[in-house]
Formats: sequence, C-alpha cells, structure tokens
Amino acid sequence: METIQISKTGVVLLDPIPLVVTESVAAAGTAEEAFSIDVQGQGQLVGLAYTVPAHASGKIVAELQTSALTSGDVDNLNNLAMGMLDASYREETKEYEKTSASANVSLWSWTFGGGANASYEKTRETMKSKGLTDEQISELMEAFLERAQSMSTVKIEFFVNNSANDYSVSGDLYLYTVSGSVKTSKGTAQYRMLADQGSAGGPPPSGGGAPSAGNIILN
Repeated sequence: METIQISKTGVVLLDPIPLVVTESVAAAGTAEEAFSIDVQGQGQLVGLAYTVPAHASGKIVAELQTSALTSGDVDNLNNLAMGMLDASYREETKEYEKTSASANVSLWSWTFGGGANASYEKTRETMKSKGLTDEQISELMEAFLERAQSMSTVKIEFFVNNSANDYSVSGDLYLYTVSGSVKTSKGTAQYRMLADQGSAGGPPPSGGGAPSAGNIILN
C-alpha cells in the first residue's frame, strides 16, 4: 500500500455555522468557575491541497493559522474530569466518543455541553447534574483556565487511511471543534479544542471521505 506525505503551512480553519439555540450565549451569564460554548461542530481545514490515491494512506502535517489546545492538553483535562464522574457517566462518555465525530472532545461538547451552544450557567448546571461537587468544578476549571491562557498556534500530524476505498480523496480535512470561554475567580480566557479524529476529502456522514486520526501539537 502506497503512503503519501504532505506538509503545508498557513492552513485556515473555517468554523461551522453556529447552532441555533433558544438560549443567548452572547450574554454568557455571571456564573463563576464554568465554561461557555460559542461554537461547536465540524470545522473545515482549507488550504491543504493534498491527494491520497485509492488504496493508499497519507500523512498530513500542516501548520494552522489558529490557536488551540493541544491533544495533550485535552487528554490531561479529560483524565482529570473523567476521574470526577460517576462510573455510569464515565462509561456513557466513552461509548459516545467511539461513534461521534467529536471524538476526544465529547466530554466538553456533549457530556458537559449538551451538544449545543451553552452559557456558563448551563455548563455549570450540567457539571453539577453529573455529580461534580463545587470543589471539583473549581479544580477542573482552574486547570482548564491555565491551559487556555497558554494556548498558542498549533499544527496537525494526521494519518489518512484510504486503503479501503476505490477512489482518491483530496482537498480539505474536517475536524470537530469546540470554542468559547472559561472563567474562574482568577480570570477569563478564550479556548478552542480540535478533535483527534476527522474525515479527509469529505465531511461525515456524506460519504466520499476517508477516516483520519492524529495529534494537535504546538507549532
């Protein structure tokens, strides 16, 4: 099986169209020690200009003109939060990650975010409904804020598996993204998360694409 390697710079992330919700996220509220979700959904990385032939694989290395948390940051936050969840919610989240495009950011987009845009009040209410205490929420949001404050531009190293397809894939890469703000008594910062799994050539579930997976790392 042939393996293609592509390296690009100056790649741009296009946000998904914001979800329409009844709650106004613009007025994110006054709750302390929580996070908001302004946008979540399939983001589109444009400017890659790659082609992975049929029955081949490819490695894409691309510098993004976007600041985001690294995969390591997300993993550390996930581990901290998962340790605070009851076993039933923990297993529910793990099962959801296996089938959802949001992959490793599902804890924030779905478990705590409800799959839509959300205010500070909404996410704090959801975290408490999942069994987190005020002390645990404080610890988790302080860790979140620390990583958001050190967020910088990133690059991706993704493997595209087109071995099972009779067609080539080319063009863009689709990754689930979640962005908003995190707030504690120590300050407020914007954040962005990018999933560690995506679709090359076409957005799921439209077909015509190939599965891809990898890491978000610092430039």
